[in-house]
Amino acid sequence: MVVVAAQSFFEKECLILASTFLALFGLGVLGWIAFNLAVYALPCAIGLTSGLYFYETGDGVFLSLLVGLLVGGIAVVLGELAFERLRIPILRIVIGLIYAAPAGIAGFNAAKGVSSLGVNGDTTITLFSWIGALIVGGAAWARVSGWAETSRFQPHPPSWLHAANDPSD
Repeated sequence: MVVVAAQSFFEKECLILASTFLALFGLGVLGWIAFNLAVYALPCAIGLTSGLYFYETGDGVFLSLLVGLLVGGIAVVLGELAFERLRIPILRIVIGLIYAAPAGIAGFNAAKGVSSLGVNGDTTITLFSWIGALIVGGAAWARVSGWAETSRFQPHPPSWLHAANDPSD
């Protein structure tokens, strides 16, 4: 005969609250991953395409993953360097649009997929989709344009660091 101990009301409530918290945390992490993939849509697509090309040519899974990550990283670094080094405004706008347009398209499709789960009206789904496209495209534009202001390629430390270490004060 097996005797099963009954859980108290407090134990059941704690388990329900913990599972709810973990489910919301997991959804938040998935949303964060989807947002970052949408913002970096162009380098992600370039890396994925090159990795799949290497896989289809028979180079193996490990080399395909390595090449895809390497090429995607190179795409990010090249965009960063190009936006930082070019001082002609029209070229900076073109580089920003090259990175922001695919991100906006990915944001549109992601927002459309998520909003179609809970909204019935086509107009509302389209409105949410355009809002998602603007938010993700704007975030991609801000990341591309923000690279030049917080450059990792500057040979000198920032000016505030010199002021903090100045012994003449």
